[in-house]
Amino acid sequence: MADTNIDLTRMNNERQELHILSLEQFSVIGTTLSNHTNMDNAKLVTGIGTQLTDLRFANQLIRELGLTGKAVIKEVHGQSYVILKGHPGLREKLTGTRYLASNPKVIDLAIGQKRVTSAMVTGARLSIFISVPMTVLQFLIDEQSTLLRLVGTMASDLVKISLSAVVASAAGMVAGTLTTVAAGPIVAAIAFGIATALTLEYLDRTFGVTNALVNALESAKERTFGELARRIVRFERNLINDAVRRMQFR
Repeated sequence: MADTNIDLTRMNNERQELHILSLEQFSVIGTTLSNHTNMDNAKLVTGIGTQLTDLRFANQLIRELGLTGKAVIKEVHGQSYVILKGHPGLREKLTGTRYLASNPKVIDLAIGQKRVTSAMVTGARLSIFISVPMTVLQFLIDEQSTLLRLVGTMASDLVKISLSAVVASAAGMVAGTLTTVAAGPIVAAIAFGIATALTLEYLDRTFGVTNALVNALESAKERTFGELARRIVRFERNLINDAVRRMQFR
C-alpha cells in the first residue's frame, strides 16, 4: 500500500497539462495581445526585471555586512580567501573574519568579482529564456511578420542582452578593483547593466538597428536564394519553350 502511495505522489508531481486551442481561439488571443500589449516594451521591462532580481544579493550583503561593509579577496598558498572587515559579532551568517572564496556562505552572498559575473550570466540566461518565447509569440500573432524578421529580431535581442551582461560584469570587476565595499561590485554591475539595456533599446528604436538587420537579411536572401530561384524559373521556362517549338516543327 505504501508503494502505491509513493507512485501516486510521483505521478501527481510529474503531471503535465496540455491546452489545445483552435485557430479561431488563437486568433482572438493574438488580437487581444496585439491591441493591449506592446511586446517590445514588455521584453524591455522583463529584461530589466531579471537584472533587478540581482538586487537581492546586494540587499543580503548590506544586511549582513552593513552599507559600508568591506571584503577583500586575497590569494594565500594558491587558495582564494575573502577577508571581511568589520565587527563579526554583528553578522548573522559570516561570523568569522576569513573564508575560502568557495565557501557556500560566500557564494550565497555573491561576494567577489567572480560571483558577480556568475550572477550577471544567470540573469542574462533568464532574460534569454523569457525574451525568445515572447519574440516567437510576437511573430505568430503578427500576420505581416516574416521568418527573416523573426530571426533578425531574435538576433538583435540576444546581442542586446549579451552586451548588457558584458558591460555589467565589466563594471563589477572595475568596482571590485576600485573599492573594498562588499556590495560595491554587485551594485555597480546592476546599475551599469540596466543603463546599458536602456541605452541599447533607445538606440535601436531611434536608429532602427533591428529593422536594418532584418532588411540586410532580406537583401541577402534576394541576392542568393532569390536569384537562384529566379534562375531555376528561367531555366524551366526555356525548357518548356524549347519543347513547344520542337512540337510545332514536327
